[in-house]
Amino acid sequence: MGEGLSKQHFASLMGIIRTRGTYEPGERIFKIEDDFLSLFVVQSGIVKIETVSQEGDNLVEGFYFQGNLIGLEAVGDRKYRYDAVALERTRLCEIPFAQLESLCSFIPRLQHRLLMLMGERIRQTNDVLLQGRHVCTEKKLLRFFQMLREKGQAERVHLPMSKTDIASYLGVRPESLSRALYKLKRNGHIQICPTTKEILLLSKRW
Repeated sequence: MGEGLSKQHFASLMGIIRTRGTYEPGERIFKIEDDFLSLFVVQSGIVKIETVSQEGDNLVEGFYFQGNLIGLEAVGDRKYRYDAVALERTRLCEIPFAQLESLCSFIPRLQHRLLMLMGERIRQTNDVLLQGRHVCTEKKLLRFFQMLREKGQAERVHLPMSKTDIASYLGVRPESLSRALYKLKRNGHIQICPTTKEILLLSKRW
């Protein structure tokens, strides 16, 4: 968020940021309908966001990795729109939104950066929705693995999330996900390392 700021303005931004602490796997950072007070930046670990359907099923809406900003969707209505849950040992920085708003009022570049991040989040959401309409499960899964590989910058993709979470995020049934994994492995696109919860991508053609 501090990209492009002067040293003085960057120091002002850093002055309102505080370390939130460590969250263990499964621990909630905030819950749906909690008052929106802060944005959060992932320092380390992975966070999933999820809501609950009318039928009572958990719906995973996204995964957040190191450097990602959590909570932008709540800016408009002042309530968090989902639960945020740590998937592995996770550390966060907290940015109190009232103080951030105050800074934005006299640092136009910071306000512009915040708007850019909000627009990027909207585009990502739209991309997921469009992908769900036109792409088969195998391609969805490969693209998901590719996204994780780019986040981790490693050949092996670490998967702290469950198959149920991945299926929910991709908008497919868990059994369809299992079949897709089997096909990708059989066709030589991936190797699965169950003991380490890792996927090795063998093909770049998708």
